[in-house]
Amino acid sequence: MYAHRTRFFSLLLIVALGSGMAARAAPQTPTAAPPIPSATAFDALFKRLDTGDLSERDTPRQIQIVAQLQQLLPPGDAHRQRLLDTQRCGLDFTNAAKDGYTFADAHLAAALLAHDDDTAIRFYYCRGGYQESLTTPRDALTDYNHGIDLARARNDEPMLATGLQMRGGIYSLLGIYGKALADLLEAQRLYLRSELPIAADMTLLDIGIAYRRLGYPDKAREYLQQSIAHEESVGDHESLFASTLQMGFANEEAGSFDAALKIEQRALNLATATGDRGSVGSAHLAIASVLTNLHRYPDALDSLQKAETNFSAAGDTADHGMVMFQRGRALAGLGQSRNALEAFGQAETAFSAGGNQRYLEMLHQAKAATLEASGQIAAALDEYKRYLAAHDQVASQRADQQAQMLREQFDTDRSKMENERLRAEQDLKNKQVEVLQRVRRWQQVAMGLLAILLGLLALLVIRQLARLRRWKRIASIDVLTGVANRRGIEYFAENAIRHARLRQRHEPLATLVIDVDEFKRINDRFGHATGDRVLQRIAHACAETLRENDLLGRTGGEEFLVILPGSDIARATEVAERLRNRVAGLNLDDLAPGLLTTISIGVAEMSAKDAGLAELERRADEALYRAKADGRNRVVSTTAAAGQDRGEPAATATGGAPASR
Repeated sequence: MYAHRTRFFSLLLIVALGSGMAARAAPQTPTAAPPIPSATAFDALFKRLDTGDLSERDTPRQIQIVAQLQQLLPPGDAHRQRLLDTQRCGLDFTNAAKDGYTFADAHLAAALLAHDDDTAIRFYYCRGGYQESLTTPRDALTDYNHGIDLARARNDEPMLATGLQMRGGIYSLLGIYGKALADLLEAQRLYLRSELPIAADMTLLDIGIAYRRLGYPDKAREYLQQSIAHEESVGDHESLFASTLQMGFANEEAGSFDAALKIEQRALNLATATGDRGSVGSAHLAIASVLTNLHRYPDALDSLQKAETNFSAAGDTADHGMVMFQRGRALAGLGQSRNALEAFGQAETAFSAGGNQRYLEMLHQAKAATLEASGQIAAALDEYKRYLAAHDQVASQRADQQAQMLREQFDTDRSKMENERLRAEQDLKNKQVEVLQRVRRWQQVAMGLLAILLGLLALLVIRQLARLRRWKRIASIDVLTGVANRRGIEYFAENAIRHARLRQRHEPLATLVIDVDEFKRINDRFGHATGDRVLQRIAHACAETLRENDLLGRTGGEEFLVILPGSDIARATEVAERLRNRVAGLNLDDLAPGLLTTISIGVAEMSAKDAGLAELERRADEALYRAKADGRNRVVSTTAAAGQDRGEPAATATGGAPASR
């Protein structure tokens, strides 16, 4: 946690003055700066600190540069003084998080009073960084969101990217991986667009962390190794510590404990060299976890004591819950169940306050095993139940966000990301099988216990059935638009056709086939992300216009299908015309100025000769082709004469001229 905040302050230095301030002068030593106050010299040195040759220096060197900037500061220049204070906010309180928060809070109030948005953004980020250490990471989101909103309003892309990177790190820690990767990848794009490749490279670490927490250690190590190589090449020791620490986590989670211990000891050496007590504490905490996995419990407790000492010296309380969790694991390994359970209790209080379901999942599993080993079988079963609930919640979060995560791909790495998607799907299935196997083992144990335990088994079965029903419902929904997918609309249509034929000897039923006009041009001109949002808007508008017993489904690409139970051809044509007008009137300027879109619709009514949905849809498709051929943005219907197997496109059609683009 502390390493995460330290890297944030490095980012503030890298993007301190935003894009467009790249140094053009030849490299020179900072001591060559004029000794007298000068706004020009101040800005020039700030440029070098921003994106030039000084941006990758370690903290002691950056402190020296800030001291030189103080000498160059023109007297009475309040704005530049506040800019200088934003750098002090990140550098002067390395081992005093509470004092750093107080400094940031007071200077933020002054910046807001002066309407100095440029510095207010940085103080929001600085205060959020200290908030992470003083309470919980979730509490820092408020400040990060304020800074992001302000940077977005000012169109300050470098500072917007900084906020997105920090917020993405918090989302990753909390297990909200889809939002985390969306923020991190957008931050990387903004850095590159602002010609800040150093900051862009720093996102590799956060992306690697997100993959590690998502359960992909191989992918995580790939990104972390790139991050380590970059930091070693530029001598960025603070960031190198963070990347090395995370590499150790990745090896530990992969079961390579000996390798993980060597890496975490290397991270400890890096942290000790920086003098950052919070980072030293984080390294000792990581080492303690590996030592526990190696069954070296006394050594683990000794390392935890060192971690607490260093966290206390830095005023950092954010990792108290994890210290207690690791202490509980070590004590349980020594057979001190009572003391272990007390430590787990403190850890649970901290994890619950932070809302970290991933940590709670690990805690409940370890606590259940400790209760079982101490002979408290009933309590162990209750704790395993809590573990399964937390596990299901974490797995559900991962599944719900998987589609969003996969859509956020690197433009230059699409093929690798596609392979990762397939691997992620397989990993998710494997994890689900593991969960079911654990449940089954505990069901077998429960069958041998007292009759009261049968009630618990029944609850587990009910939960499994509810999950299967939920999965079945999700399988019928189109992920992008939220309407029915091909499977869902076909199932609905089959039931509607069967119902129509059973009542009153063929109750009327009609279908609409909808196609977005010139959708490829929208993708080509405005990008696929905009195209996806256009489809979402169209689906939402059409769904709102239909009756409650009608159903809209997306059948592929930009094509939709509507089933209208109880509607004849005239009624269906009226409905189609309302849909066409609604879409033509959509205001899409927030997606792209001047963006307009229309739809073409083919209408068909079910006839007695129709074998099923396929025949009905085919005739509606024929009408749609006619609408396209007649100029788009119109409705064309077919009729089925009595005794005929199929209808022909009607002679009449409604619609307007296609919208210009």
